[in-house]
Amino acid sequence: MHNLLDKEYHPVIEDFITDYVDDKMSSVERATFEEVLVHDDELRKLAFSAKEGKNLLQRFQQIKAKEDFIDSIS
Repeated sequence: MHNLLDKEYHPVIEDFITDYVDDKMSSVERATFEEVLVHDDELRKLAFSAKEGKNLLQRFQQIKAKEDFIDSIS
């Protein structure tokens, strides 16, 4: 089974993915990076997976447990 984490990327590429996901790129950088993503299927999957993961984490931050949650599982 193929895993996105099997392939190692240079730290600079990882920084680009992080900046892309965090929307910290200039419009020129973003357009250039998206052009790279068009031609590299694995990198595109990794970038979109990272973006989706960040979105899910943000959604989970909004979920609040009931006050007695800890007591109910103890």
